[in-house]
Amino acid sequence: MRRDRLAGAWEKYGRYIIGLVVAIVVLVASVIGYDALRTGQREAASARYDALLTQIAEAEADEKITRLLAFSAAEDNGYGALAQFSAALTQAEEGQYDNALDGFDALAGRRALPDSLRDFASLQAAIVLLDSGGSLADIKERIGDLVEDENGLQPMAREIMALAFSAHDQPLEARDLLMQQIGDSSVNSLTRDRASIMLQSVKGGLLALPEVEEAEGDE
Repeated sequence: MRRDRLAGAWEKYGRYIIGLVVAIVVLVASVIGYDALRTGQREAASARYDALLTQIAEAEADEKITRLLAFSAAEDNGYGALAQFSAALTQAEEGQYDNALDGFDALAGRRALPDSLRDFASLQAAIVLLDSGGSLADIKERIGDLVEDENGLQPMAREIMALAFSAHDQPLEARDLLMQQIGDSSVNSLTRDRASIMLQSVKGGLLALPEVEEAEGDE
């Protein structure tokens, strides 16, 4: 009962994070595209990427993934990285978790990318692990110090880690992170409100804890 209640937090709120992630990817695309065009050396890559998006707009998921990965392998530039991000996101949406995880881990390890984009890839990997029932240790490895360091991704890292703790029956740890989120004045009101709602699910697990432990002791 307690496990089901806590796992429900991910079922109810995890998909919202994935939707938020897609929005962030749009921002990533803008940043990479601006940098490429600013140098005046990658306008052709920009045109090729735009053409690819047009060509695969109505394609099936597997074809999209194949074309995006082929583009990424051929383009050693920001647009190639963007194609790899998009391919991994599509793989995650299609339930191809192992491939998606490999893609995001590879992006997180690309030293040529800005740290912010590598951190973003690590968060994506953590989300994939949550969706696929990955271990808490593996999720922690991807999140790293993002949950502690003051950075633009910290609120999202807290939320993912709180959901991971909930899914792995560690409501006390989940509660602590959500309370940090609520008490952080730098976090926007929508994020704080969502943390408050999630906290109610976690508190439900805490209230059930003594009853569950007593029942287990009677067996």
